[in-house]
Amino acid sequence: MNLRPHRFRRDPQVDLTPLIDVVFLMLIFFMVSTSFDATTALKLDLPTSHARADADGKHHPLVVAVRADGTIFVDGKTVADRDLRARLLAASGGDPERKVLLRADSDARHKRVVLVLDTLQQLGLNRIGIATMPAEEGE
Repeated sequence: MNLRPHRFRRDPQVDLTPLIDVVFLMLIFFMVSTSFDATTALKLDLPTSHARADADGKHHPLVVAVRADGTIFVDGKTVADRDLRARLLAASGGDPERKVLLRADSDARHKRVVLVLDTLQQLGLNRIGIATMPAEEGE
């Protein structure tokens, strides 16, 4: 007769609940802290420049992009030529002090870029910057 108490052997287990909690907290942190920039979605081959950018960071500029195929974008949205003036006026809010950043592909036709510049000038938007890529050493 065996009078010893029965001991059940249990395999050691690792509790994964704290690990899962940490993983989800990290996932939420990265989702919240990530910022998305719509202007980087446009694939442009910008011209190069040795000049440095001078941004005050107070207000985000109105971004106008011209792709190599001639398509014009205002704040990431495609704009037809006939709607360009109205779209620029609406996007700028009629503020003549609003900064405009022109991102023209280096292969874009000058005619398209001049169309945008002329329209900006007609609207009184004269604070225009042209986006370029930094030139590599020796260029």
